[in-house]
Amino acid sequence: SVPLRFAPLGPGRYPCKILLVSRYDVRVYVIEGIVNEEEPEAELLFKTPAFEPLTQHIPIKNETKKPWKFQIKIEGEWFCGPPILHVGPGETIQYPLTFKPILECEVMGKLTLQNEVDGMAHIIEIDGIGTKPLALDHIVIDCKVGNVTDKSIIVPNHTKSLLTFKVTSDLSIVWGNSYITIEPDNSIPYTLHVCPWKRGDFRGAITFSVKSRDEEDSQEDTDQEKDISSQETPSDPSTIIFEEYSDEKVKSLKIWYHLEIHSSPGPPADTIELHCIALETICIEIPISNQKDRIIRMDVKLTSSALNGPEEMRLNPLECVNYIVWYSPATTGYREERWVWSL
Repeated sequence: SVPLRFAPLGPGRYPCKILLVSRYDVRVYVIEGIVNEEEPEAELLFKTPAFEPLTQHIPIKNETKKPWKFQIKIEGEWFCGPPILHVGPGETIQYPLTFKPILECEVMGKLTLQNEVDGMAHIIEIDGIGTKPLALDHIVIDCKVGNVTDKSIIVPNHTKSLLTFKVTSDLSIVWGNSYITIEPDNSIPYTLHVCPWKRGDFRGAITFSVKSRDEEDSQEDTDQEKDISSQETPSDPSTIIFEEYSDEKVKSLKIWYHLEIHSSPGPPADTIELHCIALETICIEIPISNQKDRIIRMDVKLTSSALNGPEEMRLNPLECVNYIVWYSPATTGYREERWVWSL
């Protein structure tokens, strides 16, 4: 055996030939030393909202006359890319590295490109930041005042764990089951019920957040965002499953949707026929009751200048009063007028 010492001064490829000569024989040995970088050659930062994939293209240039084949190793959660890369002689190929987090997180990883031809390994440090997720969808619902409208929402579970989500919304006119349980890598429809009490446009959100066994409902509800369960649509206790998640980070997983509700007037609650004389005033009394156990205030909208009455009403719990409106038509003929009460 011939002892050989190799002491490179820096990273790279070191080809070498060793010639052994004796009286009876001549031998040539071709050896090559490959030295990789101790530190990563580059650093890449990915920053994107949860569920929004971000792809960066990394240029790989082959200045040799031989085709290269790279084995790709990716370390770091939510990073992905092709496992093999081919680069022809004199070519520059863009390697697509994608970061797609499903929750708010900070991930540190490493991308290793191992060249099977020359043995060189190229290491790139990769950092990923997942920020607050954007709305998964913008849902528009058209409905009528006083009528219940159902809307189906597809809710995904991109994790490897069985998850139970708690459902909350900042709109009081929507409700549904308080909890839904979704199998790993699956999606299920969630039925949202909408029943507006007045006309107009309403905008808000519905949020699905992972529920853990030890969480208290009172700690999760806020004035702005409340449990959307209703006595009319109670949650089935058999569907509420609390898992000890294999990945603790999924406890911070949230999915939310924009809600845009367009409420149009429904049919009138009653129709009153009046016969009167032009330029004279007639008094109309309409009974209004408060069936709730709290004080309510109602705004009154009169659609014609011929109608005159209070613009606001206040009713105590279980109180019944008459709303008085004065009608003074200026001309003869048939007219359709209306007045609207809204909370």
